[in-house]
Amino acid sequence: MLKARSFLAKCATAVSVLTATVPGWAQHQTLPTDAESEVSADAEVLPENPADWQYQATLAPPAGDVSASSDLLDVFGPADVFRHSRDDLSDLRLDAADGSSIPFALRTLAARTVLEQLPTSEFNRSEPEGGVHEVTLEFSGDDPTHNQVVVETSGEEFRRSVVIAGSDDGKDWKLLVESQLLNLTAEEKSLIRKSFRYRESRHQFLRVQVTPDPQRTSSQSDKDAFTIDSVQVSREIALPAELVTTEAVISSREPTRQYGSPGSRWIMDFGAKIPVDRLEVAIKDREFARDVSLEAETVNLLGQPDFYPVVFNENSTWQRQQGDSPGTFTVTFAEVRSRRFRLTVADYRNKPLTLTSAKGSAPARQIVLQCPETGKLPVILRFGNPEAESPRYDFARNLPEALPTTPIRGSLGSARTNPGYTAPPRPFTERYPWFIYVALSSVSLALGAVVMNLSRAAIAVHDAADG
Repeated sequence: MLKARSFLAKCATAVSVLTATVPGWAQHQTLPTDAESEVSADAEVLPENPADWQYQATLAPPAGDVSASSDLLDVFGPADVFRHSRDDLSDLRLDAADGSSIPFALRTLAARTVLEQLPTSEFNRSEPEGGVHEVTLEFSGDDPTHNQVVVETSGEEFRRSVVIAGSDDGKDWKLLVESQLLNLTAEEKSLIRKSFRYRESRHQFLRVQVTPDPQRTSSQSDKDAFTIDSVQVSREIALPAELVTTEAVISSREPTRQYGSPGSRWIMDFGAKIPVDRLEVAIKDREFARDVSLEAETVNLLGQPDFYPVVFNENSTWQRQQGDSPGTFTVTFAEVRSRRFRLTVADYRNKPLTLTSAKGSAPARQIVLQCPETGKLPVILRFGNPEAESPRYDFARNLPEALPTTPIRGSLGSARTNPGYTAPPRPFTERYPWFIYVALSSVSLALGAVVMNLSRAAIAVHDAADG
């Protein structure tokens, strides 16, 4: 029994040594104490080490003095950046020639609608009891452009008439919109209308008139008494999408089965894992009508490449009749980020199609920054750091969606390896992959020895009891 206890003690020691030896990545996962949390909260932001970024590219403004045209500089992210950066591009950094960090904004230029609030000053407010409430506004800037008004009034359960008019001198008024201001509830559903749009106007003055609910003015006990809390004037701007297009390399045709019939399949390789929300394919054939499907490449749970279907926004049938002008077929879908796509066409009993080109497009990823001074050139764009956090610069959060000026378009050089890059130390289990097998084998032998000694001791006790 003493030998068994000795083996159990050795086994416990081996297990404690094994559990104490953890990978390098796990050694940094300890939770801070309260004191450490207070210190870290008061501490300043530590500068980032450029040696942690594996790749870089040179960002250069156009030649000549162009600072007078705009104080902003921008560039679109190319495929080289997507190839080596994180999926959300949160590891991008800009460094000046003197080593200082340059704040920037990363924007996705998809089609969108933005509201630009316009400053106004109020005068001639009139709110008589039981009569028409009126507020007049004057725009602060010259030549204002507006097309939307939001009217906030007090009270609930009302249907009030609202009339909005514009004027250039505050005397001659022209009707812009006439509608109903609603705040109603029926069957636990609310109907609220307080925003009113009209054709784009440049009137310097704006007058808002609100008439009380006519169904409540006749009753003294339920009179529609209210005030105009606020009037906000804005301009709704529709910004079009700006797309970046990348050519794909089309593989040779592969015969396959589609919908239980003969078909064709092609792999379209973009060379990098880029965002794509539309595919444009050129076909040489002059007359056809085929059903198509598209799949994007991903990595499954086993780490192996796999394809999943992409749902089209349009009809999945490509058709060209005799006499139609030759053109490309475009399909759009929800944006995916993938390097390879697989196009499958159901041929049935027809001759396979001949594909001549394929292009993928997606809204551009725009990097916007203040035009750097000459002494800070060249600017280096760094990327390729999986551990980097999103910078969330104040410059990016304060930059309006509709830029005040058109940025100067810069150029980005090809991606190259950072000469000062220092690779992070590999985890212990990767540096010594054999150690885990040795440790487990040692523990298994120790446990086997313990079981054997316990068995012998049990047999000896059993034999002594029988004797």
